[in-house]
Amino acid sequence: MSAVEEFTDEPPAGLVEAQRIAIRVAERAAELAVPGQTERELHRIVNQLVLDEGAVGVWTPTTVGFGAGTLSCYPTDVPSDRALWNLDLGMIDVHPVTPDGWWGDCTRSFLRGDNHAQTAALATIERLHAAVLAAARPGMRACDWFAVFTEELEKTPFVLLDRLSNIGHSLTANSSYDDGYIDASNETVMRGAWAVEPFIGNHLYGVKREDVVWFGPTRATVIR
Repeated sequence: MSAVEEFTDEPPAGLVEAQRIAIRVAERAAELAVPGQTERELHRIVNQLVLDEGAVGVWTPTTVGFGAGTLSCYPTDVPSDRALWNLDLGMIDVHPVTPDGWWGDCTRSFLRGDNHAQTAALATIERLHAAVLAAARPGMRACDWFAVFTEELEKTPFVLLDRLSNIGHSLTANSSYDDGYIDASNETVMRGAWAVEPFIGNHLYGVKREDVVWFGPTRATVIR
């Protein structure tokens, strides 16, 4: 948590604004994804939506993946000419920066068509993510939040796909990762903003959902 963030139960207004931009952009872009569209085409749309929403840019590259492209969600992933099928999963991870320097971070997975297995995967990440959010408590350690995820993951047929074996990270104004990751080894007590982003799947595709939680002295608030 940075020095500009007062430690109260109310998330800073600038953080809320940045995160709401991130959510609107990710969800609107998911609505605009159509079969036949390439990752590059949707990537351009996402970055334009960021500007249209009043942000000045992104703090780390936007990630867009379709089909096999959903197996990785990393800032170094470059969008390709892979096209979205009419029976397919997609993923958008966007990171807007507001004019006053606040950072947002949101990922949304989406589905086109009615493939049963893909539908089940999307429903699973939404249930799992909701359970992790519901478990957030003030004074919680990052490793304990990760343990909640692990317990929920064991109820599914999927595996954790994150290449660093975490489900998120700390987030501040103008910075990220300062307090580390939400993983099995980080015993940091979470204060301020943390982006939680469970990323699960199998050998065919991945699904991910990300939101930001503010850990205050007496309550944890999901920024929506």
